[in-house]
Amino acid sequence: MKDLWQPVAKHLLFPLHSRWEDNGVPAHLRELEATQFLPPHEVQELQFRRLRALLQHANDNCPFYRSRFAACGFNPLRLHDLDDLAIVPPLTKEDIRLHALDMRARNLPADRILDDKTGGSTGQPLHFFLDRARFFSRIAAAHRHDRWTGWDIGHKAAYLWGARRDIARKDSLAYRLRTGLLERTLVLDTSNISVKDLAGFRARLLRFRPVIYVAYANSIHLYAKYLVDAGIRSYHRPRAIITSAEFLDPERRQFIEKVFECRVFDRYGSRETGIIASECDRHAGLHHCAEALLLEVARQGLRVQPGEQGRILVTDLLNVGMPFIRYDIGDVGEPTQQACACGRGLPLLKMTGGRVTDFLVTTEGRVISGASLTIYLIANAPGVAQAQLVQQRSDEIIVKIVPAPDFGERTRDFFAREMPRFFGSKVRYELVCVEQIPAEASGKRRFSISSVDPADIF
Repeated sequence: MKDLWQPVAKHLLFPLHSRWEDNGVPAHLRELEATQFLPPHEVQELQFRRLRALLQHANDNCPFYRSRFAACGFNPLRLHDLDDLAIVPPLTKEDIRLHALDMRARNLPADRILDDKTGGSTGQPLHFFLDRARFFSRIAAAHRHDRWTGWDIGHKAAYLWGARRDIARKDSLAYRLRTGLLERTLVLDTSNISVKDLAGFRARLLRFRPVIYVAYANSIHLYAKYLVDAGIRSYHRPRAIITSAEFLDPERRQFIEKVFECRVFDRYGSRETGIIASECDRHAGLHHCAEALLLEVARQGLRVQPGEQGRILVTDLLNVGMPFIRYDIGDVGEPTQQACACGRGLPLLKMTGGRVTDFLVTTEGRVISGASLTIYLIANAPGVAQAQLVQQRSDEIIVKIVPAPDFGERTRDFFAREMPRFFGSKVRYELVCVEQIPAEASGKRRFSISSVDPADIF
């Protein structure tokens, strides 16, 4: 059935709302739609111009970078190619935790700076800043990448999402009008789910009939497995599915595509940097969002050759509010010189590791996403620098903690109060202090590790 409202939302409401909000999203989107088809060398030239401007800005206006550049002998004015950047040490999450205020640009007024925080999929919450213009250019980038799936502005979309802060509804009339008439989204909270919830998802999706699903990779896999295991044949099948937030292995991709009879478009991003890379309809790899981000795949700070694996370093070329320069995001990838048949000049990235955030189960037979727990449990726990939850039985959880200086009785009281709230009154847990949380071969320090298959409890 033809969607008569979609062109109204796209051609009338979208430009009117953007003008009212003065957000610049349509202009950003037009630029991105054009630059994606530039030849690779022109994309590189655009990146380099923006990189030089960012480095000079950081040196002039951010005390942290002024000190860092001076300490390693780096002069932004003498940047001739990307190899010159290798002298700058990668930015770590610990750097941000310790020096976020000194990374913030001094020349921008407070009303242009937004503050945000990650839940920390590795168990390490992180507070950071970005400027208002970058916030809206990220929205434009999301629109650009979503359109590669066949979705367009005004089409319906369903989110099977595990981070409640991203999907929390507001009570204002303006919010309800925007989400109902312009964004046209259905939000399904997968942070804490049961069989009843999954049955409710099916009913709501059949009524709403969205064009695409945007989902945590583990969440959509769990929903697909529920449909198959329950023998359900009547359920909504979207035009495409975007998976994000967690690493998508080939077996799960194949299973999801078979169940929903559509293609999966994998996506890689972070709250700190926005969308980093996405698949187009050729599925030959993930295209960098290269106009806004510079990606390096490196070992010991030096770029690897195509076909080699290394840690992904991200430089946000447009966040002047708090520059992220050579940010070690904690994931592993592989650069490639392969050209995509789609004709886009945006370089390709092959993901060889990433977030693998297991679900945990409760004594009441519910399933909780690890990504949700990072935000609503660990991020609020006093005295915790880093944490990992390990579950081998549904009623037993080991909480490994790297203590912060204020670790103590308040920490123990917090877990005594919150663990039953999240996992049920019958849960048994143990706090174990450790010096560090070892990294996986993928480069990530997994926040949650479970030996209990969540599908088993269904």
